[in-house]
Amino acid sequence: MQTENKSTADVGKQFEQNDAKSPVQSSPNMISKSMIAGILLLIAGILSILFWVQFLSLDVTTIESVIDIQQLQAIDPTLTPEKLVGFLSTCAIVGCILSIFPILGGLLSLKKKLWGISLACSIIGLFTLGIFFTSSGLSLIALILLIISKQEFHKPTG
Repeated sequence: MQTENKSTADVGKQFEQNDAKSPVQSSPNMISKSMIAGILLLIAGILSILFWVQFLSLDVTTIESVIDIQQLQAIDPTLTPEKLVGFLSTCAIVGCILSIFPILGGLLSLKKKLWGISLACSIIGLFTLGIFFTSSGLSLIALILLIISKQEFHKPTG
């Protein structure tokens, strides 16, 4: 009778231990939220870089053929196509620099390291715009997933 009680108690302890494990830790093949966030951040960064590189390739003749500069000069008479190209090129350089951060955050999220930096990179990714704001939307989704999946990240040692 006592051996039956001990075996029942052992089974109960094993059940409690198995129940305490999170599903992410018990199954290594399962896709985690941090992995999805990492993939979304990588896609957001790449799309944003592709978006901003288009503006780097603009020149004065392209601007003159696409935009009616006389309408813009009605608002600001000092505006020239050269100034517009310079402004768009500056925006493109800043956009390309900002687009590096979601890629960095995506890589850190895939490796499940440095949760805080990955989160900060996702926040910076909100400002990368991208084609029809897709990069910003993907960064927002990744930000939410990163906040939810904080416990999946490794604690730094040392």
